Amino acid sequence: MYFQNKTLILANLLIIVLILDLLIIFSMKIFLISNMFPSKKDQLFGVFVKNFKLELERQNVIFSEESLIKGRSISLVKKTGKYILHYLSIIKNFIFGSYDIIYIHYLAHHIPILLLLLPFKRKKWVINTHGNDVLSIEKNSLLKKISNVLLKNIDLIIVPSSYFEKVLLDNYNFLKKEDIFISPSGGIDTTIFHPKENTKLFKEKIHLGFVSRFIREKGWKTFLEALVLLKNNNISFSATIAGKGPDEEEIKKFIRNNNLTEINFLGFVEQRSLADLYSQFDLYIFPTLSDSLGLTGLEAMACGTPVVSTNSTGPSTYIQSEINGYLFEPKDDSQLTSCIKKFFNLNKFDKNLMSQKALETANDYEKNLVTKKLIERLRILISI
Repeated sequence: MYFQNKTLILANLLIIVLILDLLIIFSMKIFLISNMFPSKKDQLFGVFVKNFKLELERQNVIFSEESLIKGRSISLVKKTGKYILHYLSIIKNFIFGSYDIIYIHYLAHHIPILLLLLPFKRKKWVINTHGNDVLSIEKNSLLKKISNVLLKNIDLIIVPSSYFEKVLLDNYNFLKKEDIFISPSGGIDTTIFHPKENTKLFKEKIHLGFVSRFIREKGWKTFLEALVLLKNNNISFSATIAGKGPDEEEIKKFIRNNNLTEINFLGFVEQRSLADLYSQFDLYIFPTLSDSLGLTGLEAMACGTPVVSTNSTGPSTYIQSEINGYLFEPKDDSQLTSCIKKFFNLNKFDKNLMSQKALETANDYEKNLVTKKLIERLRILISI
């Protein structure tokens, strides 16, 4: 009887704890701030923030207040106007909103308004850094001093990878590991990104893929230079390029000048169609110079495609060279070419083994799992 009563008491306590946990999760209200959020005209602008919001909402988190800049503005006048309205919206929601946490995406663009509101801080502040928003501050000593003041008063910093956690700890010596939580950019939607066949065909002509915003930092020039070297070495390949961005005409010009007829240039591709592309690639080439995580690399892996990327950026945290992909020095087109040739020379069994290892890696970044861990960390924060 004693043991039965003790078991019953423990069971009731467990139920109470679970109910309290659910109440906290269901009642968690977030004031979301971001200067990047997609619009109908610019669907890629801050798409991660949108996906982050949708997944937290799916798991019953409430976004009670929002101050968002939707879509990109080229005109300086329009951009200035958007930021004035954005800051006014932040002030209004800060004063009159009902929320438990202020969750800020992208530090650099919010420094002025956060500094203004800091003396009136009454709720927990969380900043989600993405890489360039912090690295850009490093170049300006005044901005860094101001950001030091802010970061010392932030309750939690979210970073996308252990690589970028180290960047922060190295550059801000007052920060401690417990001030930082790693959450990989919303994770991978495996309902979209998954293999389209059990095993890849791996034909004699290797199919290389590059999907990115067309800017120098994504390493498109290194990729194209590697293709020239492959062509000069009589390696049989085809390549697909998808994306959009300011360097598009420069990329097309390089392709024409070097007679790279092996390239299929697609331009912008909807996210749901990307999974079909990734599954078609034998290798996904990701020669980034600056990504703090590199979500597209993980999306490709979720489709069973090994990834070749740089050894000093975010992808180096999930790529194990010659196991689920390859790593090379940034801007080194000859090293990139060597990685592609290594894969080209593997037999089908070893290629499929690498494909399977890539898929296993991506499973650890599934969005439901990633979001649950983030919610749990936020729950702990508001209970302190």
